[in-house]
Amino acid sequence: MSDWGSDPEARKGLQRLIYRCASDYLLDEMGFLTGRHDGDFIRAVVFLALVQASADPSRGIPVRALARSLNLPFETVRRKVRDLEDHGLCSAAADGRPIAAPVAEAQARAEAARVCDGFHLLLGNLAALGVNPAVFHGGHLPVPAVDQGQAQLAAHRLIHNYFLRTLEAGVEPHETMFNALIFAAAMSANAERITYDPELAARYAGADTPPPDDLRRPARPREIAERLNLPYEVVRRRLVEFLERGWVVKAGSGYICTVERMQQPALLGGAYMIVLRLGQLVQAIAQTGLTLEKQADAA
Repeated sequence: MSDWGSDPEARKGLQRLIYRCASDYLLDEMGFLTGRHDGDFIRAVVFLALVQASADPSRGIPVRALARSLNLPFETVRRKVRDLEDHGLCSAAADGRPIAAPVAEAQARAEAARVCDGFHLLLGNLAALGVNPAVFHGGHLPVPAVDQGQAQLAAHRLIHNYFLRTLEAGVEPHETMFNALIFAAAMSANAERITYDPELAARYAGADTPPPDDLRRPARPREIAERLNLPYEVVRRRLVEFLERGWVVKAGSGYICTVERMQQPALLGGAYMIVLRLGQLVQAIAQTGLTLEKQADAA
């Protein structure tokens, strides 16, 4: 179960198991961030990208470049940047371009600790299913750093960059990041009985072993809206659109993602890239000195 290795086929044999756990972490974190932005997912994503681009306080990022990086219309991003300015979350750098507003060190450390707690929970969940963090790092991990606070700050940036790359990976198969988010939330709810059950997770671990409909429970619009801190009606309308496109089927008061949609090559390819990038993320975070294995084993 825990043999990650370098063989693409072996990795695909764990693809669905790892993807389900990673999706839960992404969905919970994006729900938290969207809630901070008054239920505005796009504003949350623009802010996330702006923070990533604001390493040098003297240099901002052109709005057009920000829009290109997110596959969003220029005018949409321009409005969100203006909104962020109005909320004091964005300002102009020395070059006149937008930059994320600086935060106090204590606030930055608290936020990094919160994000890393979620990452450790993800590693703990994977370890309980037989996929230990050392698996992604050639079977061993570097010695942890003495200054874990500094390691958390570095890991925080890497984790949020992973979230952005994951959302961007959903654009091609789902057309928009928002579609990708809602569809992933529906799949996550459908797989609730499977994701953390060691026997079922192993049985349906691979790209070629999608779980049957009788093991998947319908995802209700309201639970998705509440999890992601989105307006209920926005989520409901998007699920109805998915229904019309054949991406989901109606089941009582909820929806089940169709196996045909889940097994489309574009979706499987996107999920595979997300899983590969998670392995790369674990490797990169290990290099920051953040302790991984101890928290994972204790989870």
